[in-house]
Amino acid sequence: MDRKQSLMYEISKLRQRRQNAERRCEMTGKILPACLIFRARVKGQRSLQSIKAMGSTVEYKSYGYLTCFYRGRNIYKYIPQNEMENVGKLTSAYRLFCQNIQQVRELNKRIVELLDQIGEIQKEEIKKGASDI
Repeated sequence: MDRKQSLMYEISKLRQRRQNAERRCEMTGKILPACLIFRARVKGQRSLQSIKAMGSTVEYKSYGYLTCFYRGRNIYKYIPQNEMENVGKLTSAYRLFCQNIQQVRELNKRIVELLDQIGEIQKEEIKKGASDI
């Protein structure tokens, strides 16, 4: 098998992997395009002096909120505890979707590189054929 055929074989394998990644993107289901962030909150007074005075013995209660970039601004939205599980599933589905899309991009980039290499090989073959005449 020559170099050109091996590159074509590798491209066909990469296309299969890309097709599988695209299917996974399509099967993601409902997503929420935002990040779920948990932030700690101090119980009691919120002044900086009281927080420093209490030290490490202060109890923290975390709360969740969504953050996303919309129309040039960062948007923050508080999430109540009773909705936290559903929102967590939707945002994790979004992360999975983004990972699959990134994999598709990487595979496309590699396929284009291999196609460029095949083009270079074909140019060399044409030059050799022209010089033989």
